[in-house]
Amino acid sequence: MKNLFFDLGILSSKEYSVPIICIGNITAGGTGKTPHTEYLLYLLCDKKTAVLSRGYNRKKKGLVWVDVNSKPENVGDEPLQIKQKFPDTIVVVSGNRRKGIEEILKKHPETEVILMDDGFQHRWIKAGMNILLNNYENTIYSDSLLPLGRLRESKKAISRANIIITTKCPKMTPPEKTGINNQLNIDAYQNSFFSSIIYNNWKPISTSEKISTNEKYHITLVTSVANADNLKLHLDENRHIVNHLSFPDHHNFTKTDIENILSEYYSTTSDKNIILSTEKDKVKLTNFKAKFNGIKLFFIPINIKIDREQEFNNLITDYVANHKRNR
Repeated sequence: MKNLFFDLGILSSKEYSVPIICIGNITAGGTGKTPHTEYLLYLLCDKKTAVLSRGYNRKKKGLVWVDVNSKPENVGDEPLQIKQKFPDTIVVVSGNRRKGIEEILKKHPETEVILMDDGFQHRWIKAGMNILLNNYENTIYSDSLLPLGRLRESKKAISRANIIITTKCPKMTPPEKTGINNQLNIDAYQNSFFSSIIYNNWKPISTSEKISTNEKYHITLVTSVANADNLKLHLDENRHIVNHLSFPDHHNFTKTDIENILSEYYSTTSDKNIILSTEKDKVKLTNFKAKFNGIKLFFIPINIKIDREQEFNNLITDYVANHKRNR
């Protein structure tokens, strides 16, 4: 109903003078919005950037400016992850996206581009570029609306996207990519790309010790993400022994959780015993750093690789260059 009212002009979207790129999805979670947002921040590193997010599962309400020392339970794990990786980027969490943008422009008029994380359904704001993420493992066209499936809105919403990226892809042949594009009904005004996950070397959280990922480890894997299957498969393929402790997506760890994690860790007597988490979970586990004193606690950073990367990069940089803010 809401989409129909926007389409008919009964409800209206507000435009802003600053370039706004929305990175969103139709599926409820698990498409990879944060690493794609970070990709754009690396790409636009010569610009004064801001990120606007809802800050899912945070306890503090209203508009909050994210600082590198913010508590994840107050601002959300992913906004804090972004702020710590890009400290010069303005990061704001607000359920009211209009207020968020207006506060950013009021307090930081030098802002050159705003990335709106998970804003595809927020049609009160008209983003200049909409990037829609489609999970290869749970494609939009093979899914159903909530509660039967994981779709937040009708598949027809694909038509609002300027760019569709099918994420978490394995190696694919050109005919396979064409098949996905046909299923998505890509139109002439839209651009389709495919991205894959790259797992990087593990980094320490509670120790200064560096380890070689070429060795085989007994891993207590701690995750609170929508789907950790790819990560577990990656570790299995590298012949690590993995004990996976899975928590709900965006879970805020408690002291009891930490005690259970440590109990699992101590249950293995191997000298190659470590605890490994995702980068999103790293910002929350850091709160309990003292509990992990003397323990090999690491996280595994990821980034993404986009096919036809230069073509994609040009679409983004050309949009920003051609829609400079009129101050």
